[in-house]
Amino acid sequence: MTPLHAQHIVPASSSTKIRLSLLATALVDALGGPTEFHRRFSFPPVTSMIPSSGFGLPKGVWTDDTSMALCLARSIASSNARGIQDGFDEHDQLRAYIAWWTRGELSAVGRCFDIGGTVSRSLSIYSSYVDAKDSLEKIKTEMNHESCSGNGSLMRVLPIGLAYWKSESKARMYARRSSTTTHPNEMCQEACEVWIGAIVKTMQSACPTTTTSTTLPEAPTERNLSKLDLLEYFASFPYRNKDLRDALSCAPPTGLDSSETTDRNTQLEAHYRAHHPILKLIVTTSEEITKRSKRGSNINIADPLNLPSESVLPSSGYVLRTLVAALYCFFVSSTFEDGAILAANLGDDSDTVGAVYAGLAGCWYAGDEATMGEEPGAEKDSLFWSKRVDEWKKDLVRRDLVEKVAEELVEFEARW
Repeated sequence: MTPLHAQHIVPASSSTKIRLSLLATALVDALGGPTEFHRRFSFPPVTSMIPSSGFGLPKGVWTDDTSMALCLARSIASSNARGIQDGFDEHDQLRAYIAWWTRGELSAVGRCFDIGGTVSRSLSIYSSYVDAKDSLEKIKTEMNHESCSGNGSLMRVLPIGLAYWKSESKARMYARRSSTTTHPNEMCQEACEVWIGAIVKTMQSACPTTTTSTTLPEAPTERNLSKLDLLEYFASFPYRNKDLRDALSCAPPTGLDSSETTDRNTQLEAHYRAHHPILKLIVTTSEEITKRSKRGSNINIADPLNLPSESVLPSSGYVLRTLVAALYCFFVSSTFEDGAILAANLGDDSDTVGAVYAGLAGCWYAGDEATMGEEPGAEKDSLFWSKRVDEWKKDLVRRDLVEKVAEELVEFEARW
């Protein structure tokens, strides 16, 4: 495994990051859809698009994760036409979700074939009230309990980080507010906030700012962000929710020698490998695989057959487990393809874990290079594109719709 401090973000324009992170979401959502609800290791490893027998769908169909993310993206992007300059409108977001749920708008197959229980209940509440303000308050009251701690708001929140990346405070605030439309539970709100904070830091590090932008970054992240820097962000975040804090935080090391940056990074990563829950799991898994392997140290921890068991890395619809599983896939791999395959082979809620992973990984790995198939050999130095990823792209159903909404968000972000 390549050290985290040696893995740096790929610089690119914000438009490229927006286009490819939304495309990535749809790709890994569709890749992981067929293994949803299956036990880990109960199916052959999935590395290409296959049909989803559970819903009787052909290969390449993305699910509610992508549909709801597109709903949110379009709501933000179309706000000027409704006279909302800043783009954020909870009521319009809910109306967009209802249009997808009842009429199949922004669905890969023209209908809603799957929806989470908390989402459907919240949309039902909103639909039953004449006064929209009253209905939103009812959702916040009725759905704000521990049993509503699913991943339905986390899976769709990506567009907020892509649209508002120049203002971390605003993006984090909107991330929390976007969760309250269906998942007002504090854990769900904070999961969305911390995730969008990571997207913002990634965008601020990777994307050059232009003089034509109306909003300049509040405090741009240091250029050449490393995965170790991103892990440090998650480890030091001031969590209010105890479960999130226990799963993602880690006390900083004491007596760290900062005289040389390289030495400091090596020491810090060693500290996290010994103490951070996710890095500790990666280390433990690698050690166990090495013991079992006849090849000694020549093992690939990013092989889906080398995933940890469900007991130590659950991938259920519980928002905390989805978040941890997505981060495991991100930190244990060094290319978009490797992490995507890991996520798709988790089973259980693999499509959602994959969609969440892909949003961050798309922001991280996407570069301004040509895609496969358009320029032979373009994949050579790309951490995002590969022959396999290009095949996923070719197999993706209604890719045109994903790309259309992405362009709408690109236009909004350029104006903002």
